[in-house]
Parts: sequence; C-alpha cells; structure tokens
Amino acid sequence: MINPFAALSFRLSCKLDNRRDKAFCGKELGVFVPTPFAKSHGATGSQSAPYPGLDIVLKDLTLAPEDSFIDIGCGKGRVLAYLTSKGNTCRLTGVEINSQVADVARSWSSGFRNIEIIEGDAFGLDFNDYTVLFMYRPMDMETFILFVNLLEMTLVHDIRFYYYADGESGFYLNERPGWHLEKREDIYRVNGRYIHTVPQRYSVWTYKPQSK
Repeated sequence: MINPFAALSFRLSCKLDNRRDKAFCGKELGVFVPTPFAKSHGATGSQSAPYPGLDIVLKDLTLAPEDSFIDIGCGKGRVLAYLTSKGNTCRLTGVEINSQVADVARSWSSGFRNIEIIEGDAFGLDFNDYTVLFMYRPMDMETFILFVNLLEMTLVHDIRFYYYADGESGFYLNERPGWHLEKREDIYRVNGRYIHTVPQRYSVWTYKPQSK
C-alpha cells in the first residue's frame, strides 16, 4: 500500500517536472502513454524519468564533444532535454518504437542540431555508434536479456551503461564477463520529495567487449 503522504508528494514532484519540461521544451513530457508493442516487442509504456532522479543517476556523467549518447526507449525525450539543458553539445540520440511519443520528442527537439530521434526498434541499431547508453526500463525482462546478448555479440568498443529502474532485470548483468558494476543504489525520496511511488533502483556499468 502506498503511503498517502508519499502519493501526495509524488504528485507535486510530477507537477514540478512538467513545469520544468514546459520551460525548456515548450510542452509537458510526463504523461504516461501505454505501449501497443508489449506482446510483439516486449516494450513497456512510455514514462518519463523524474528530473531529481536524473540528477542522481547521471551525477557522474561527463560527456565530451566526441561522445555519443543514446536513450533506448526515449519516450518524449526528457533525458535528452535534461542533458541539453545542462549544456551538453555532443551527439544525443533517442530511439523510440511508439510513433505517438516519438513525434512528441521530435517536435520539441527539432531546433537542436545535436539531437536525433529515431523511430523504430532498438534491436535494429548498431550500438558501436554510441559510447554511452541509457535506459529507463523500456523493455520487459526477457527482452532485456535478448538486448544484452545483442550488445555482447556486436560491440567492439567499451561503453558506459546507465540503467534506471533496473530492479526487475538488472541482476542479469551481475558477474557477466566484461560487465563491471560501478554503482547500484535505490531512489525514492529526493530533497524531501517522493519522486517515485515506490523505491526504484538504478545501476551504472561499464562494459568491455571480450575477445571474439
């Protein structure tokens, strides 16, 4: 059962996030959108990561001009907005399978030359084009396992991987060859506000491809 105070605090936090969206993007990005691709692709619904949570998860992220960042299952693009508002000018990409929400991300980001929104299935991309990967649980556990196996089969260079809301499937990376856990923590209450209705966990990894 959700604590009533936590639920009220969460709603306030969402309103503040939407206000921040509107100030930077000109529109709110926080409304949850169910996915029509759950059975066919193992996708989950589009839900924007809270800004205070991103402050914690991406606290140690430094993007150089030559880096290339991708948000897998970017939804309406809040993570890309967050990074851009911080002054990052490297290549920022979002891939989103749901055209309804990809259109929203494309609409507000069209004025930023370093942002690209790809509408389609992330399994069709070559992740050697990116140095930093991020996801806010855009896929179910079975699909995540397939995705990790794809990375391991195809990557030829090191990556850094930020996995927000990894509680269901993040365990799959534990002790896998090439994967190194840098940090794993729970997020629930930040700066006195509940930013999730229940605690969420995140993890930060580096992956070094094994000799093939």
